[in-house]
Amino acid sequence: MTALTDPPVVTGAPRPGPASAVTGPDPMTRPVRRMLWRLTPAPADGSAHGIAGRRVLVLGGAPADAERVRDELRARGATVLAGDTVEAGPVPDTVVDLTLAERFAAATGSGRWRTALKRTFDVLRHCYAEWSRETSAQRLTYLAVTYQGGGMGHHPDDDLAQPLGGLWAGLAKTLHRELPNCRVRVIDVALDARAALPRLVGDELGRPGLSEIGYRDGARWTLTPAAVPAGPPAVRFGPDDTVLISGGSRGIGMALARRLCAEFGLRVVVTGRGRLPAEDTWDDHTAERLAERRTELWSAHRQGRGVADIRRDIERAEATWELVGQLRSAREEGLHLDYRQCDFTDAAQVEALVAGLPGLTAVVHNAGIDRPARLPKKSDEDVVAVVATKVDSFVHLVRAVRSRPLKVLCTVGSLTGRLGGMVGQFDYAAANECLARLGRWAERHLSFPVMTLAWPTWARLGLISNFEASLRYMAALDVSEGLDHWRAELLAGSRGEITFVGPLGRALDPVQATGYPVPTCLPGYAETYPKVFHLGEPEVFQPHVRLCSVVTFDPGTSPAIGDFTVHGTPAVPLGMLLENAVRGAEWVTPADLPDLVLHAVENLRVPWSTLRCSDGGPLRLRRDVRALGSADGRWRVDVTFRPAAPPEAPDGAAGGAHDRDAVRLRLVFGAPGSAVQHAATPAERHRAGHGTDAADATLLTDTPVLRWQGLVVPVTRWSSEGRHRVVAEVGGCTASDLWVVPQPPDCLVPVAAVENIVRAVTERAPGLSVTPDPLTVRHLSFPPSGPPGASGPQRIRLEGDPALGVWSARHEDTGQTVVRIRGLMANRI
Repeated sequence: MTALTDPPVVTGAPRPGPASAVTGPDPMTRPVRRMLWRLTPAPADGSAHGIAGRRVLVLGGAPADAERVRDELRARGATVLAGDTVEAGPVPDTVVDLTLAERFAAATGSGRWRTALKRTFDVLRHCYAEWSRETSAQRLTYLAVTYQGGGMGHHPDDDLAQPLGGLWAGLAKTLHRELPNCRVRVIDVALDARAALPRLVGDELGRPGLSEIGYRDGARWTLTPAAVPAGPPAVRFGPDDTVLISGGSRGIGMALARRLCAEFGLRVVVTGRGRLPAEDTWDDHTAERLAERRTELWSAHRQGRGVADIRRDIERAEATWELVGQLRSAREEGLHLDYRQCDFTDAAQVEALVAGLPGLTAVVHNAGIDRPARLPKKSDEDVVAVVATKVDSFVHLVRAVRSRPLKVLCTVGSLTGRLGGMVGQFDYAAANECLARLGRWAERHLSFPVMTLAWPTWARLGLISNFEASLRYMAALDVSEGLDHWRAELLAGSRGEITFVGPLGRALDPVQATGYPVPTCLPGYAETYPKVFHLGEPEVFQPHVRLCSVVTFDPGTSPAIGDFTVHGTPAVPLGMLLENAVRGAEWVTPADLPDLVLHAVENLRVPWSTLRCSDGGPLRLRRDVRALGSADGRWRVDVTFRPAAPPEAPDGAAGGAHDRDAVRLRLVFGAPGSAVQHAATPAERHRAGHGTDAADATLLTDTPVLRWQGLVVPVTRWSSEGRHRVVAEVGGCTASDLWVVPQPPDCLVPVAAVENIVRAVTERAPGLSVTPDPLTVRHLSFPPSGPPGASGPQRIRLEGDPALGVWSARHEDTGQTVVRIRGLMANRI
C-alpha cells in the first residue's frame, strides 16, 4: 500500500476554460444506445436434459444448503464428488457454486469474498485443461447462486442481501470466452428462500438457454434490455462544486475531469496511487526525458531485473509523465484541476481524503485495474488486486461519504460485467458486475442518487490493453459521444445500472448468444438476431472449425412449411433450408478476418424426402457445419443436413445414417465487393452435357412430386422469350410471410426467386411430372455485396436457359442481381 504522507496539492485558477482536445472520431467507433435491464418473465422453454451420470462438484454456500443440494442431485442420478475442493481429484463436468450465502454488511463484509472467490478459481484451474478441450456443447456446466432477492436486484421488493454475489455472476458470464462449451447459469434467490434451492438447482442444470434466472413470487424471471433515454436535468453544477474522481489521473477519468472543469467552472480532484513529482521538476518531464527513462529502466535487465518488473516501472513512468502533462495543460487552460495521492483499497486513506474535501458535492468512482491473462496464468494476487480496486474501494467510499449531502455518486462500470468480458478478464468482469450490484445496495442506504454506468471500450482510451482485439466483441465508443452521455447522466441524477451498448462484434459464440434475450432495440440487431434464431440446439462446437446443431422446422411457426409439399407431405422449402445453412455457417467464420459476406453456394445436393415433415409435425435435422479454412481471400464452409431423432427418442433413432439422405452444400464467403468466379471442372462440364449423375434419379409420376400453393411464397407462370429463354416475374416475400413468430428473422437468401427457379426445372408433360431427385445444383452466386435478401415487396425478374441450366434473378426497380444459378438443368423425357 502507498502511504498517505502530506500529498502535494496542485491548483489551477478557478475559472472556466476551453476543454483540451481528446481524440477525433475513430473509424472503429459506432454510436451506442442507452439501455436499462428490466425484469421480465422467463418461461422454461427448450427441451430439458437429465443430469443422470453427471459428475458434480458442489462448493460454497452454507454447509447445510450444500449438503441438501448434493442429496437432490444424487437422487436425480448424478455422481456427486465429496467435499468442495478438487486439488488432485477427478475433474467434474458440472460445478455448482453456492457462493456467499450470508447477509452483506459494509462494516465487516467487503473482504469476505476473498476466500470464497479463491476457492472458485482453484476449482476452475483444476478443470481448465480438460474443459478447454471439450467439443460437446452439452456436457459442461457452471452454475452459480446469488442472493439478491430473486429478481437479481431489479425488483422493488428484492432485499439485496448479498451484492457480492455479482463476483460469481460476472465470472460465470465470461467463462465461455476460454471454455467455449461451458454452459453457464446464474440463479438468484432470496436469502430466506433457500429451502427450494436443491430443486431449483436440479431443474436449471438440465435446461438450455438464458444465463441469468431469478425465482420470486412463484415465477421464473430474467433480465431483458430496453432502450430508455436519459431523464431531464435535475442536478445543477457550478463554480462552488467540488467533484472527486477516483483513479481519474488518466484515461476516461481525466477526460471527464477536464470536460466538467471547462463546462461548469467547478473544481475536480483526480487521484492516483503514485506520488506527484515536485512542481519545480515539471519542466524536465519532456518526451525526450521519458525516452531516456525507458532506456535506463531497460538497462536494469542486464543486472538481472525481470522483464515484467521493468515493464511495470515503465508504465508507472509513462503514467507520471502523462499526469504532469495533463496538469500543466489544465493550468494553461485555466481549469481548476487538482491531484491527490490515494490508494482507495485502504479505508484510512479514503477517509482522510474525503475529510480533506469539505466542499465535496459529487463523487465518481473510476478507479480500476485490469491484468488480463488466461485462467491458468492468472494468480490469486492478480484476482484480488483487480477485484479489490473496484469493490473494496467502493465500499470504503460509501462509508466515507454516507453523511455528506452529495448531489450524486457515480460508479464507472463496464459491459464486461453485464455481458461478460474478453479472454483473460474473468476477474475484471467479476469486479464490474459486483460493482453494479453494490451500487443498487448503496442506494438503499444513501440519501442521494447512486448510478453505475456500464461502458463498452472507449476508442483508444482507458484500461483496454488490446484495442483491436476488443473490436471482435463490440464496436468502440467515440470519446466525445461517451463524454456527452456521461454529462447527461450526471445532470439527470440517474439511478441504478445504465448500460451503453454498441453493435456486437463477430466474437459472439453460442453460449453468449443463447444467454440473453435479443430485443429489436439491441444495436446491430438485424445482423445478430437471424444467426441466433437459426442456431438450433448445439451439440458440438469448435470455434471457427465446427458447429453441429439440431435445428427444428415447425409448421406451427412457419406457414411456408405446408405451402410447399413433397409427395403431398408438408416440407421445408429449399430457399429456407439454404437460409438456415448460411446462418449456421456464420458461427464458424473467423472473428479476426475482415467482414465476410456470402458469395456462393456450390455443389448443392438435396434429396427431397429429407425435407418432409413425415408426421405433419416439426422436422428435426442435424446440421453439421465444418469450416474448410481460408484460401484466395475466401472462407469455405461445408454444410450437411441429416434427419435427427425426435427429443423423446433414444440417440441414433433417426433414420439418417445413410449418405443418400443427406443434404450437402458448400458455402463460399468473401469480402464485400469482390465477386467470386466459378470455373467448371471437367467433370462438371461433362455433366452439363450429359445430364444428371448416374446415381441420381428422375421421378416420372402422374401427379407432381413437388407442389407450391403460392399462399406464402408467391409463385409465377413462366413464358418463353425466344427459342431457348424463359422469363417470369414474381413478388418478394417478407420475413413475416415466412415466419409466424414475435420477431421474424430477415433472410439473406431470396426464397421466392429460388423456389420459382426450382419449379421451372420440374417439368410437366401431359399427364406426367418429371422431378430430379436428388436435386443437384452446381453453383449459386450472389452479388459482391452479399445477397440482397427476401425482405420487401419488390418485383423480381427471372430469366433462364433450361437446356444450359443457367438462371438469373434481379430486382426490377433497381436492376440489382439477386442470384445467378449454373448447373440446374430442366430434365428431358
